[in-house]
Amino acid sequence: MPLTALLLVLVSAFLQAALNVLIKGSGRKVAFVASANLISVVLYLPLFLWGRNLLGEEGLPISLWSWIGVLACGAVGLVYYLFITKAYDNGDLSVVFPVTRSFGPIFILIFALILLSEKVSYLGLLGILVTIFGSYVIHLPSFRLSHLSLPFRAFKSRPFLFSVGAGACTATYSLINKKNLEAVEPFTLYYLIIACMTLDLVAVLLLKRKSGQIKEEFRENLKGLLLMGIFGFISAALFLYALQMSKVSYLGSARNVSIVFGVILGNLFLQEGYGKIRLFASLLILFGIFLISVS
Repeated sequence: MPLTALLLVLVSAFLQAALNVLIKGSGRKVAFVASANLISVVLYLPLFLWGRNLLGEEGLPISLWSWIGVLACGAVGLVYYLFITKAYDNGDLSVVFPVTRSFGPIFILIFALILLSEKVSYLGLLGILVTIFGSYVIHLPSFRLSHLSLPFRAFKSRPFLFSVGAGACTATYSLINKKNLEAVEPFTLYYLIIACMTLDLVAVLLLKRKSGQIKEEFRENLKGLLLMGIFGFISAALFLYALQMSKVSYLGSARNVSIVFGVILGNLFLQEGYGKIRLFASLLILFGIFLISVS
């Protein structure tokens, strides 16, 4: 993997974890994400239009199937944010973020097994077991014998179940986009998905009669919204540029170092406990994901 690609992915991974600190810290999480996405859509519209013109795409129509793919990704993204915000309502960032990121690759492997009749190698199976074990360890308050059964109770908790659901959404999103990228340029695709996802989030707030929370977010949390709106898009863009330099499997594995960043940031900025255990567990999860990616 080229050094430039690796550096881009590491910066992207750090931004991804840091932005989840902002989501976790928000009191109106769905409204916060919707408002930040609105900023992204407006702020990057000129770049989107200029980019399509530069690439000679301004007169190139997007096919019906591509639009269906964009709408599908927008809907899956909506469900992802609903799940992840619910998980953060009662769960720590240093637990929710690693579990969500770890179950994405597991679900991709499961979907490939069921839908594409692909075979799971022994290495892939070992990766799944190591990742699940890491998710078990991350729920331990200590390594005392009396605490070893506690994660089984955590596996039934709402934060864990919502985290797993969010992981399933990331897998679904990735599989849909694998097809989308065959017909649509990456930057164009990402912008359209963000726009669609934003409309979905705003629609949910309108249906719940909570659209006023968007105004409250802009009034009380403008700095956080600007950080999320600007750097969320940059994080994705850096990863797209890195994709042009190296293989998807390598970059996907490298980006999952965000799991470790998430644990560290959760302990530093949110004063979440069990830092050493969760850091060890996050490294286990990262190793499991690596095994899955190279299987």
